[in-house]
Amino acid sequence: MDQAKWAARIRDQMAYEAAREGHPEGFPSLPPIPTGRYIDPDFYALEREHLFSRTWLLVGRDEDFPEPGSFRTFDRTGSPLLVMRGEDRALRGFFNTCQHRGAPVVRDACGAAKRLRCQYHSWTYGLDGELLQVPDRRDFRDLDVSKRRLRPVRCEVYDGWVFVNEDLSAKPLREWLGAVAEEWSPLQGATLRAHGTRRERVAANWKIVADAFLETYHLKTIHPQTVAKLLDHRGAAMGLFANGHSRMVTPKWEKAVEAARGAPSVLEPIPGLDPLYAETNPAYNVFPNLITPLDTTGFPFILFWPIDAETTEVEWTFYGPPAVNEEQEAAWQRAITVFDAVMEEDFMNLAPMHRSVASGALESIPLSYQERRIYHLHEEIDRVIGIDRIPEPLRVEPCLEGQLEDAP
Repeated sequence: MDQAKWAARIRDQMAYEAAREGHPEGFPSLPPIPTGRYIDPDFYALEREHLFSRTWLLVGRDEDFPEPGSFRTFDRTGSPLLVMRGEDRALRGFFNTCQHRGAPVVRDACGAAKRLRCQYHSWTYGLDGELLQVPDRRDFRDLDVSKRRLRPVRCEVYDGWVFVNEDLSAKPLREWLGAVAEEWSPLQGATLRAHGTRRERVAANWKIVADAFLETYHLKTIHPQTVAKLLDHRGAAMGLFANGHSRMVTPKWEKAVEAARGAPSVLEPIPGLDPLYAETNPAYNVFPNLITPLDTTGFPFILFWPIDAETTEVEWTFYGPPAVNEEQEAAWQRAITVFDAVMEEDFMNLAPMHRSVASGALESIPLSYQERRIYHLHEEIDRVIGIDRIPEPLRVEPCLEGQLEDAP
C-alpha cells in the first residue's frame, strides 16, 4: 500500500467531515433498524447457524503453534474446533470430533501431541487428520478408514493472525479481507507479539456491544475525561468495504498530538508507519466481530463472542513490538490498565440498553450519518444469513452498496 496516498486521502476526508454543515448530499437516509434483531431468539438462532459458521473468525496467532503437534481448541461458535500444526509445519483446522461416536480427540485447551487419540475408544488420528488406528478393527466389517478422517475446517493465516471458517467453500482469507488486509500491511503484523488479554461478560446482545465501538458519536457523553480529550469526533472519516468490513479514522486534538510528541515513552513504535497514525486513531471492523483501534506502539484486537442471545463475552488482546526489558513490560501493563478503564466506561451502558430494547420501549433504532458503520454491519449480517431466511419485519433494507470504497 502507498501509505502517503492513503494518508492524503484520509486527511482530505477528515477535513471535509469537520467542515460540513449538514447531511452529505447524495448519501442515503438510513432506515431504522428493527430492535427485534437484538432480542428475537429466532434471529439469534439464524446468526448461530448461518453467520458464525460461515465467516472467518480470529482464533489466535501463528506463534501460538510453535512446533509440530502444537494445538489449541476453540468453541466460541458452539462447534468444537481444533487447530493444529502438522508435521509439515502447516496449520490445519478440524472439528474436535472423533468419527466413531463423536467424542473429542483432545480434551485440553492447548498443548502438544504426536497423535490425536479419542478419549472414548482410542481411535487414533495423525496430525493431518488421517485415521491411523482402530482398536478391535476385526469387529468392523465394512469400515472404510479413508472416509473417517477428522472433518476439516478452513484455517488460514494473515500476517501472523490465525483465522478459521467452517465453510469449506468460503473465499480465501486474504481475498475476503480485501482492502483491510492492504491497509493493515504497514503494521508488520507477523513481527508483533501479544502483551496481555482481558475478558469480560456483558449482559447484552453481541450486536448491542459491537455497535458501541462503531461510532464516535458517544465520545463526549461516555468518555468526557478520557477519549474525548484525545479525539475530535466531528472529523471522523469512515470507509465501508465489501464483506461487511469498515474503517474509521478519527483525528486527535492538536494539543493531544503535541503533548504526545513531547512525552517520553519506553515503548518502541512500529517502524515505518505514516505520521497519520500518530495524528489520528485509525479503527477497523473486520466482519463480524473483530474491532481494533490502531496506535503507533501497539493496539488491541477486540472480539465480541455471543454466549447466548442476551450475553456477550468481550475479549481484548494487545499486540505490539516485543518487549525487550522489564521496563517495557511494565509500560505495556500500564497502557493496558488505562484502556481497561475506557472499556469499563463503554460497558456501563450496554446491559441497561439491552434491558430497554427487550422491554419493548424502543421499536426501532434511527441511525445518523455518523453511525453508518452500524448499518453496514447489519446489511452484511442479512446477506450472509440469506435475506429469504429472515422474517420480513426483522430485515434491514440494503442501501449502502453504492457507498463502498472498494466497489468496482
